[in-house]
Amino acid sequence: MRLKFAALVAATVLLTFAPGLAAPAYPEKALEIIAPAGAGGGWDLTARMTARALAEEKLVTVPITVTNMPGGSGAVGIAHMVTRRKGDAHVLAVMGSSLTGTLARKAVPYTFKDVVPIAALTGDFMVVAVRKDSTFTRLRVLMDVYRRDPGLITVGGGSAPGSLDHIAFALLGKKVGVDTTKVRYVPFDGGAQAMAALLGGSITVLSTSLSEVLPNLEAGQIRVLGVTSPERLGGNLRSIPTALEQGVDFVFVNWRGFYMPPDTPAAVVRYWETTLDRMAKSRSWAKILDEMKWAPFLLTGERFRRFLDDDLSSTEVALRELGLVR
Repeated sequence: MRLKFAALVAATVLLTFAPGLAAPAYPEKALEIIAPAGAGGGWDLTARMTARALAEEKLVTVPITVTNMPGGSGAVGIAHMVTRRKGDAHVLAVMGSSLTGTLARKAVPYTFKDVVPIAALTGDFMVVAVRKDSTFTRLRVLMDVYRRDPGLITVGGGSAPGSLDHIAFALLGKKVGVDTTKVRYVPFDGGAQAMAALLGGSITVLSTSLSEVLPNLEAGQIRVLGVTSPERLGGNLRSIPTALEQGVDFVFVNWRGFYMPPDTPAAVVRYWETTLDRMAKSRSWAKILDEMKWAPFLLTGERFRRFLDDDLSSTEVALRELGLVR
């Protein structure tokens, strides 16, 4: 009798969280997505575009709110998820390359194993941008000046020192002989704040993801000197040269995805892996990828967990080589 009762409970749990099955349905209340950065940046856009696609495809019918929680390139967000949202089945947080950098720097006492990774969804190439009226018109010229006198240029980014925007520019500079320990990097709590600093003249160069500069690029406020894609992008971005074609052997992608708090029920994890997989293959998501100029980068399950291990390991090596950690 006890075994039958246990089997019934297990079946009820599976029904509760299985996609498309009824009574009682999951999610049974509003969902929250935490974007661990300010409004307008890549993590914020990932959260809001995901909520949009899930609603358009009717994959999720409950309300989805986005909460901005900037600080430390994901440090504040992951600390919140680990310490305050344990076992909460109705909250997801955006993750990505910037969080890898944060963990590699040991900025928080956590690793990817302290949370529940769900999926990677997109890849976003990095860009080096200047104001439209800047005297710099080519990436190679900028890097040559930087190599001769790093003190002439101040680089800003929407993540903390040692995180994605800083690492990307430092690795780019290393390719052309820049002393990366002399890079003058100014961090901001998101891409929007970093862009405001560039437009206001308090930084010379902005290192960030392509999606974060699109509105300002289209408005004619900035010039993108180079993109870290393996080849030129299409559409209205075809005029932007790659770093490769300017003699800098450098390709770099900023991936983004989602994780949930520790002790998330296994059935909920399966629900989100399945739901995000379906969303990533939908027409709504294809349209968003085109709008944001994101590349598809879908990983779930064990493949995603192995990727995270490799990403953290390689980032730790890069930080040590750049003199950013011991």
